Amino acid sequence: MTILTATSVAQTSTERWKASLYAALAAAVVSLLMVLLKGIPVLGALLGIVIGAAPIVGYDFARGALGQNWRPVIGGLIGNVAFIVGVALPAVFTDNFGYVVVGIPISIITVILWPIVVGAMSPNQSIWKLLLASIIGLILAWIVSFFAAGQDPTSWPSLASILFWAVWGGTVGAALSAWSK
Repeated sequence: MTILTATSVAQTSTERWKASLYAALAAAVVSLLMVLLKGIPVLGALLGIVIGAAPIVGYDFARGALGQNWRPVIGGLIGNVAFIVGVALPAVFTDNFGYVVVGIPISIITVILWPIVVGAMSPNQSIWKLLLASIIGLILAWIVSFFAAGQDPTSWPSLASILFWAVWGGTVGAALSAWSK
């Protein structure tokens, strides 16, 4: 192994961890703002859309390309619209953001819609790989959220939702970095 190969392998591995960390932090911050502003339905809905762009912004920030290509970020915003329809709109009628009633079906729809839109708008990402990463992120996020929330559904709009989005964002951010063309 030459020095150049070892250096490129080390930089790629570091970039994946940085992309995962920055994507998770971006998603967690947006989710935290959504939890803190849950009494204002319009802001919660807008932040629910912004969560879809958080992994892409974190990935771009990790590779030093923030602001170079806005198409995938816009795709992330569009891809997370199903979240608003199923989760944020019931927040107007319930105190728990609708997680207990419609959380699982809407998260599945979002997990399918998000990679299709982001992959279609990104020249260097595969739709199928993003779909796989999003499904893996969904499964990991639900596991972490269930452990964090336990049997108390009233904790879902707070800590469990922040952990959910952080784990999903981190998983997708790592996949964006690892599987880019």
